[in-house]
Amino acid sequence: MFASLKKYLSGVLDKCIPKILARIKHFRKKERFEVVASRIISYFMRFSYATTRWTIVGKNFPEHYHKSGKPFIVCHWHDRLMLTPCVWKWKRPLHVLASNHRDGRFIAKVVENFSMPVVYGSTGKGIAAAKKLIQLSRAGEYIAVIPDGPRGPRHKLAPGVVAISKLAKTDILTFSFCVKRYYRFNSWDKFILVWPFNRGVMVWGKPITSEELRNLSEEDAIALVENSINNASKKARKILHR
Repeated sequence: MFASLKKYLSGVLDKCIPKILARIKHFRKKERFEVVASRIISYFMRFSYATTRWTIVGKNFPEHYHKSGKPFIVCHWHDRLMLTPCVWKWKRPLHVLASNHRDGRFIAKVVENFSMPVVYGSTGKGIAAAKKLIQLSRAGEYIAVIPDGPRGPRHKLAPGVVAISKLAKTDILTFSFCVKRYYRFNSWDKFILVWPFNRGVMVWGKPITSEELRNLSEEDAIALVENSINNASKKARKILHR
């Protein structure tokens, strides 16, 4: 009975989401609305994460870096953005790179509800942002970069994250997740909205060291990180549907 109720509610929400999004776009120009909306979304993110039964693969990788006090760069695709703030459980803050256009600023407001500092810019042309991230990483801070944002192409790595890793001498940890029930937006990134009371799999990829990237051409280095994120998604999907 409970399973049938969840399926029914998911169906109702799938129909309601486009209408809700249309209303949100109507009010987006009002800053006060964005503040309230970002808080509501952050509560929904926490609720969805807390009520999902998770299988976590590779959690020893970030744990090892934290225990050794060594920083790293978190990389995942834009469509998996929803749960990243919820996954971060460590005391030291995660500095998140966000684009400076309207959507990016709204995402920043959501992220700030998780006490995560925001650096504005991009991995494509954001030279000032890249310098800031390199400084933070060299100072031992953790940073998160969404390398196919803010406008895509979807699941294609912008070269900036590789350059940041090499210059800061900081390793990259890739991350992805898959869930049983979700709503996929009709946007450039096919953003995934995770429903509550779910089942999911998170996968941390094997660390990619800055030394390893320095020994590769830019093209091969980009392909390495790109494949690592994609493989994390494939592994999560395979375990979920096993």
